[in-house]
Amino acid sequence: MSESRLAGTFLPTRYGLHFANRFPSGPTVRLGPLDPRWFGIGDASSGLCGGMATFVRERFATGQPIPADTQPPANGSPLFKALVRRQVQSLEWMRTPFAFWRMGAFATDRMAQRSRDRHWPRIRTSIDAGRLAMIGLVRSKGINPANLTKNHQVLCYGYDVAGDVIRLRLYDPNWPDRDDVTATIERDRLLQSTGEPLFGILSLD
Repeated sequence: MSESRLAGTFLPTRYGLHFANRFPSGPTVRLGPLDPRWFGIGDASSGLCGGMATFVRERFATGQPIPADTQPPANGSPLFKALVRRQVQSLEWMRTPFAFWRMGAFATDRMAQRSRDRHWPRIRTSIDAGRLAMIGLVRSKGINPANLTKNHQVLCYGYDVAGDVIRLRLYDPNWPDRDDVTATIERDRLLQSTGEPLFGILSLD
């Protein structure tokens, strides 16, 4: 049995940002005594994937055009500041980093099981309702908070199910203007089509 579903007309080449999540080193925000680099927001070079994904989802939902920029905006520019604001929003008062940390503490097979049994149904519900789903790609194992910046936020805009194999279609800020980026959930392992390590998938909605 096979099934496919898309969230409306979304495609990364049409509605995603056209530059990669690669920013030069520079400050973003401060969190008092905490080192915000642990959460990927203290230095732009750690990435703004959550901000980029949130920005794209907002624009798609409201029918606003995506900027035509093909290079990352300069630190301090209006678009850069907009992405940083949404990066902070995507952390959900630190619930998002905690969700990554908690998933990373499980054994690899347990992460795959939780991805399939707990998080995939939530992702599917969003797509079936025509909504882009914010998801987390767990790329770090263990409990060291300094490794949280290795994890990644993306948008899921569709899925394909064939037997026990689930393939999620992704807008990945690291791979702009590509409609072929996917994450696959198999019975006991996870794979990303672009080759990065993938141990778990989180529904962040």
